[in-house]
Amino acid sequence: MSVLMERWLEIPVSRRRRTLLIVVGAIFLGVILWRTRTVLAPFMLGLLLAYLLAPLVKVIERGWRWVGARPRLRFFRRAARPLALVLTYLLVIAALVGFSALIVPILSQQGQALWAERERVLDYLTGLGDDLIAQYRLLPPQVQTRVDETLSRFTGQLGVIIQQALSGTAIAISYTITLVLAVLLIPFWTFYMLLDAERLAQSAKHNIPSVIREDVLKIMMLADAAFGSYLRGQLLLGLIIGSVSAIAFTIMGVRFSLFLGMVAGAFELIPNIGPLLGAIPAVLVALTQNPILALWVALYALGIQQVENLFITPRVVGRSVKLHPVVVMVVLVIGSELGGLAGLFLAPVATAALRDLFRYLYYRSGDVPLSPEEALDRVWHEKHFDLKV
Repeated sequence: MSVLMERWLEIPVSRRRRTLLIVVGAIFLGVILWRTRTVLAPFMLGLLLAYLLAPLVKVIERGWRWVGARPRLRFFRRAARPLALVLTYLLVIAALVGFSALIVPILSQQGQALWAERERVLDYLTGLGDDLIAQYRLLPPQVQTRVDETLSRFTGQLGVIIQQALSGTAIAISYTITLVLAVLLIPFWTFYMLLDAERLAQSAKHNIPSVIREDVLKIMMLADAAFGSYLRGQLLLGLIIGSVSAIAFTIMGVRFSLFLGMVAGAFELIPNIGPLLGAIPAVLVALTQNPILALWVALYALGIQQVENLFITPRVVGRSVKLHPVVVMVVLVIGSELGGLAGLFLAPVATAALRDLFRYLYYRSGDVPLSPEEALDRVWHEKHFDLKV
């Protein structure tokens, strides 16, 4: 820290005042954004969509520029960015229309059918639970006491997660006006963000004081590497697992297979424990059909989780998050407490990003501080080493 203080004092007074002004302005802006986060939700969602769609836009833009390399087709090179945005929007709209026309009616039908049979399913599960409790009461009292204490702690933690998740969902649903604004504003907001992304990035870069510019850019690279691959990867992972689960449930003969596959894909967005939680509804439905079928569904859930951890996740999500499952469990509870459903989803990647930020600042503020490039390389090296441990 003494080295950083000496470097700070070497900066001219006018530049220090300017830097302090920018820092105070950033804090003030952050407070305003936090206090108005509810009404700004549509814009944040649009910014998130722009962030997720940016790689697809870049790929399509390169294609248009390749077409425009020919002398007679220079128009496509000059208008590559707008054309890429239009084509991206058309692809997204086509996907949404296809999903609404082909998948949504089946999901709605199966969901309504499952809801109509809820009493029969609950009666069956209640009877099965009574039988298990009767067998459980035959165990020695000291064994029952230990099991009761363990289950009480587990259900307490699980209850906190579910309560916070439901609380976040209820808050999100309650803002109907915000939802309407989101539907109207998001397409336009996202379009202009993607259209002027490079100019906005350059403008922001030039407004960063030169004394901290390299550090800010390196920190943004670390955050982008963590959040970008994680968010896109988790969504793609949910789509893959949901589709595979729906096909597997159909082959095994589980009722409401498409609906249960969608549930499994949605729970996949919760790291580590999501796949197991997503399999519970399918196991319960299969249990009402045949206990052996429920066993096969449970074995499938365990198998697909292992395949996912060994083969799918490293290639889809990448190296953005490398946290021990014990740490993930803790940060999931903290994230659900602070941010509800969104906090539950973002807690692991936010923790990983803060870990990388701490490592970078640690190397930059040592007795012999590393340069921004050296500190960034050291962080990349440690993340690669973490993956092998």
